[in-house]
Amino acid sequence: MAIRRNRSLRPAPVAGRHLDDGHRLTRYADRVAVRCHRCDAPGWVLADWRPYQWTARFRCGSCGAALDSAAGDWVGPVHYSGRRPCGYCGYQWVCACVPGKPGQPVPTVVSGLCPHCGRSSEVSVSGQRVRDGEANDPHFGLPLLLVEPTRAGVLWAYNAAHLEALQEYVVSPLRERAGVSNGSMFSRLPGWMKLGRNRAMMRKAIERLLVKARHDQRS
Repeated sequence: MAIRRNRSLRPAPVAGRHLDDGHRLTRYADRVAVRCHRCDAPGWVLADWRPYQWTARFRCGSCGAALDSAAGDWVGPVHYSGRRPCGYCGYQWVCACVPGKPGQPVPTVVSGLCPHCGRSSEVSVSGQRVRDGEANDPHFGLPLLLVEPTRAGVLWAYNAAHLEALQEYVVSPLRERAGVSNGSMFSRLPGWMKLGRNRAMMRKAIERLLVKARHDQRS
């Protein structure tokens, strides 16, 4: 029999203590601060979660560029991959994978080298959107607005609420997990963000981004 955890019984917030409640990064994906892919002006991606998919839209207030998830729009990074048996020795598999960018010609066939006989065969490839945890919005691949390089890595966030959650995590010397899986946002943070020696650096970077985020919310 499955046992349902009563989340209301979890301890109330305590100063200096952070409790990972298991929420995912998608909690903050309904309003994402971005830069326009055409003119680099700041703007917002607005999204709604309707089980079981996101409905998102973007319209640049500067150049008028528009994106809509209903149209399948994507302006972020992509990669093309495929595989086939070798056309000479029959070895399985000859694989091919190449990166691509929006606006570039879309390849349908690329050359792949057989690891067995060393000869080249043409491989049919298909494209896939790249969502690799970099500073791009999850709906259209637009570059994020709230990005701050540090000596340890690049800090980025979707919006002010995302930054405030990171700030609460960073300033807490005691970090606990309430029996959650490894899919939570905090469990998936890069290792350098979790190191105590980077706490002061992270706090300052988050504060700078919060000033920027709150200014953009008012404008």
